[in-house]
Amino acid sequence: MTNFFTLIYIVPNRFSEEKITVGILANLDGIPHFGLSDKRLNFALHGFSAVLKTEVRKGFRFMDLDVNKIKRGEEALSLFDPPYSKKLLKELSEKKRGVIHYSDLFAVENNNGSKTEFDRLFDKFIGEPYQQKSTKKKTPNFNARFKDYVSSKKFTDFKYNYKLKANNFPFIYRDLTVDLCRKSNFFTVFYTIDFSKSIQTIQVNISRFRLIVQSLQQVSSNEGLSSGRYYMVYESTSSQSKIALINSIRNEKNLGYKIIRMTEMKDKV
Repeated sequence: MTNFFTLIYIVPNRFSEEKITVGILANLDGIPHFGLSDKRLNFALHGFSAVLKTEVRKGFRFMDLDVNKIKRGEEALSLFDPPYSKKLLKELSEKKRGVIHYSDLFAVENNNGSKTEFDRLFDKFIGEPYQQKSTKKKTPNFNARFKDYVSSKKFTDFKYNYKLKANNFPFIYRDLTVDLCRKSNFFTVFYTIDFSKSIQTIQVNISRFRLIVQSLQQVSSNEGLSSGRYYMVYESTSSQSKIALINSIRNEKNLGYKIIRMTEMKDKV
């Protein structure tokens, strides 16, 4: 049986035989498919505790992730291998206190293309057209973009996440970290400030950077090094209050450091 499917049920009441079909899990020509009706699931879970609702939905999210991993070749097809499918589905059902049930495996005859066939099965047994959920691609946060940006050869002689230990640096009362640091005959330091954070968080990080600059300048003086180059690194922001803060830093005199965009970093190395 190379083309088969199982219906997914929710059992609203364990003391009755009522079952509500909410989805389909299928193997069509070696390609896994999973479809769920949000409308039917919401109806079937009505009256359940919030905790159990969360467990059931979480289980289905993981199932969807597993199916997509198999499609991308990241995992083997064991879940959909006929000799093991029934056993594994039974175990999944037991983990959700018997709320989720799976039917026997049904063979699919005359498969005319996996996608079209799954659409037909979903429409037939669920009673509504199958609509694949669009997955929103998460935008990498500032730290991730920064890490990617400095992975070029331009920054190979810098130490990433350079730690300043409180015992070794003046003005610092606990260990602090700078994103990039290079020590030659002077320090070159890049310190990121994420202006998507709250003003309070930004102010705290600015204060830390100022202590770092003062400490490294003192160490440079003690060791006979040049004063160094210190850069506060940021990305653009649409917040007017944060733009005003950036401009105020840029216009301040005798800071001992400069504020630059991340895209300007390569010009400072």
